[in-house]
Amino acid sequence: MAKVVCVLYDDPIDGYPKSYARDDLPKIEHYPGGQTLPTPKAIDFKPGTLLGSVSGELGLRKYLEANGHTLIVTSDKDGPDSVLEKELVDADVIISQPFWPAYLTAERIAKAKKLKLALTAGIGSDHVDLQAAIDRDITVAEVTYCNSISVAEHVVMMILGLVRNYIPSYQWVVKGGWNIADCVARSYDVEGMHVGTVAAGRIGLAVLKRLKPFDMHLHYTDRHRLPESVEKELGLT
Repeated sequence: MAKVVCVLYDDPIDGYPKSYARDDLPKIEHYPGGQTLPTPKAIDFKPGTLLGSVSGELGLRKYLEANGHTLIVTSDKDGPDSVLEKELVDADVIISQPFWPAYLTAERIAKAKKLKLALTAGIGSDHVDLQAAIDRDITVAEVTYCNSISVAEHVVMMILGLVRNYIPSYQWVVKGGWNIADCVARSYDVEGMHVGTVAAGRIGLAVLKRLKPFDMHLHYTDRHRLPESVEKELGLT
């Protein structure tokens, strides 16, 4: 049986919400590229609830313990006396999160004699010493595509927020002011502007698709050129 160590975000400071903005979630069956979403045989938590923090435990405890495995969940990950440092010695699996990485250095990997899998509950593996993992035949994995659309939407939001001078303008209102002239002096429409992405993979292409309706000039650079049909459809340079 396996020992799984999860290093997760601390719980929300204000606690979990007693109610949510919506009671259900959109039903999405496949990603834009046609790849289907995971189809688990069972879900023992309510979809939409926050699982990605310490008390949420990624929704894994019931499943793992029912199959005889041990689950350790902590947010204490830094320093020689941290929970992670103590538990990794006999861990089979270590799960970390983006922006809150459990750094698996060569020194830590050397201590984790039983480690077989270093998994990111999200995307990215830059917190793992890949050469040390290769030398030990440890699998390093991520949940590819899980937040690509989230990032693409965030990029579009930031572009609009910056070009329209939204955050400084909002601060005027928060402070009780209504200085319209100062707000609009640095505020523009994105229509007709040029925007480019560095790379046009899952995220970059999703950004370009979402910017197309704004009538902008769209550019991209990538080692691999997109299909001509895609370039034509989105008007890409």
